[in-house]
This record gives sequence, C-alpha cells and structure tokens, in this order.
Amino acid sequence: MKKRPVILFAINGLGMGNSTRCHVVIQRLAVEAEVHVITSGNGLFFFKDRPGITSLTEMPPLAYAFSGDGVSTLGTLASIGSLLKKLREKERRFEALLNELEPDVVVTDSEYIVRPVLRRRIPLAGINNSDVVVTEYFRRKDLPSAIRSHFWGIEYSDYLLHRMKWNMAVSPSPFADKPRSDIFKRIGLIVRDGAREAAKERAGKPAPLPREIDRIVVMLSGSAFASQIEELHALPWKVDVIGRDGVSSGNVTYHGKIRESLEFVRNAGALVINGGFSSVSEAVAMMRPVYVIPVPNHAEQLMNALMVKDIGAGDVAGVDTIIHRLNEAYRLNRWAGIKEERAPVDFNGGDEAAELLLGFLRGANA
Repeated sequence: MKKRPVILFAINGLGMGNSTRCHVVIQRLAVEAEVHVITSGNGLFFFKDRPGITSLTEMPPLAYAFSGDGVSTLGTLASIGSLLKKLREKERRFEALLNELEPDVVVTDSEYIVRPVLRRRIPLAGINNSDVVVTEYFRRKDLPSAIRSHFWGIEYSDYLLHRMKWNMAVSPSPFADKPRSDIFKRIGLIVRDGAREAAKERAGKPAPLPREIDRIVVMLSGSAFASQIEELHALPWKVDVIGRDGVSSGNVTYHGKIRESLEFVRNAGALVINGGFSSVSEAVAMMRPVYVIPVPNHAEQLMNALMVKDIGAGDVAGVDTIIHRLNEAYRLNRWAGIKEERAPVDFNGGDEAAELLLGFLRGANA
C-alpha cells in the first residue's frame, strides 16, 4: 500500500483565527494526506482531539510586547533577548519533529522558525496575506502615524520574508486584485463551512435593522490584545460576549474562550469584533452588520477593518466609542457602513487553498 504523503502545519497559537482558518484547509487535505500540527496556546486549545489531525505537538509561544496603547513594536524589539531564548527552544522542538516525521511539505501560518525546513530543503508553503496588507497600506492616504512602526517592522518584513524564503504563499483576500509577487497565490476568504452556509442563506437579503434584532455578539480576540469594552449593560439588546471571562448579569452573558463560536454568530443580529483576519472574513461572509475594533497600533488589524468598510459590511469603531455608536444605531434604526449593494466576495478560499497545496505537494513529490 502506497504511503500517504505527510504535511506538517506550523501554526501561531497567539489567537484562535490562525487555527480556525488552517483547520478549514486541513479538513480538505486530510482526505489525501497525513496531517500533523505543531502550535501553541490557543492553537493547542483549538486542535485538541480534532478529527483529521494525526498528531498535535506543543511549541513555545511568542508574542508581541504591548502597552496601554496597544502593540509596542519598540517593546517587542527591546525584549529580543528573551525572544531569542524562546526562538532557540522553538527551533529545537521543530527540529525534533522534522526528524521524526520527515514531512513532504511544511505549511506555516504566522510561524517563522523555518531554518530547519530550509536546511533540509523541504518544500515550504504558507497561509499568509501580508501582501494584501502591504497593498492596502500603500494605496491608502492619511493613515495614522501610530501604525507606521508596526507596518514597517512587522507587516512589511513579513511580506519580504515570505517573498524571499517561502516557495509559495496562499493569500486570502476579499479583493481579486493581482498579488505583489508570484510567490503569493490570491484566493478567496477562508471561512468555516457553517459561515459559508450562512452566506448562502443571507445572499440577496437586506441586513436586519437595529430594532428588528434582539441579540448581538461581542466576539473579541483570544489573544492578549483583545479589547476590553465597558458598559455593555447599556445596550438595548441581549449581548453574548465570546473570548472574555466576566460576571454575567442582566442582558450580558460572558461565555469565555470557546472553540465553536459559529452558532452564536449565526443567531446574532450584529457583531462587534477585533480586527483579526479570520473574524473579519467570517463576519463578512455571514452578512451580519459588523463594527470592527482594531487593536491600537496594529497595521494589519486597521487594514482589515478598513476593508470591511470598503466592502460595505460595517464600520470601524474604538473601545471608547462603540457603546455610543451602537446606541445611536438603535436610536436611528440604521447601521453605520452598511451598503445595500455590496461588492461580491469569494468565500471559497478553503477549497482554493487546499487545491493549491495539493498541487504544490504533488509537484514536490514528482
């Protein structure tokens, strides 16, 4: 019997979004290949006991430094000593796993310990939309100066690194424009199957008005950068808070960190989310009115939020304005940023990514 090819996914586990979108792709790849995952933090929480995963290995976490103002690029660089120590441990564990599995292909999502992969000349692919972030940054005017250091120090460096070191990067985007480099293969948004079903259900229907709904979801990042929103009790709807612990009372229910959030979102009339790309993608797909609160000083999250506004799926807000904005929406019975005619968006990125990766795998084994 012919041995199934081996694919190793190395996934950043800081938030949950990298894991949810990779899982969409992994489910499709697992039909033809043996899939292993190495990750940390929320990634371990998400992938534990998932069918289709042959093995799950823990990797030490890395994270940005942050301050009261959000992501601190300077703080991240200042902690380079401790980061290097963690990097060495990550590389050691990665080396051991590569020796054990001898994968045919390695796929990364926001993980950058690739020297062992390059030394072994293992074909390297990525799920990475840094070229979208770079394109959006360069085409926009009057962006806040607070995101510049994060853009140049993190996002642009991410783009250059993938362009130089990776063999291929599949790049989810709501727009069908041309990638900045042939390394990047543009695909549609990667969303879970339940989100695609919701997209089909909502196709062609207008968004419900604020006074026509009874429930909203506040779905905050699973990472340390998740926004803290006060005074949720002042809102006129029932509020389900996902991703944060708290004391439930009155109209507000805290659900903490959960692995499956789709049913909450499907039952919600509107969404308040941070600007992670996976959350943004599924909010747009399910056609719920959405207010995006980008993490301060985070270039990618701001670009993601502005793309939501461009599509006509919602608007950008801040933690200090969101309660007022929502109450105003109820008073006026009108959501900010919702366009009756939205630009068509491709939500089949999971299928497209799997097809590209399988083609990449076949080419590597030829």
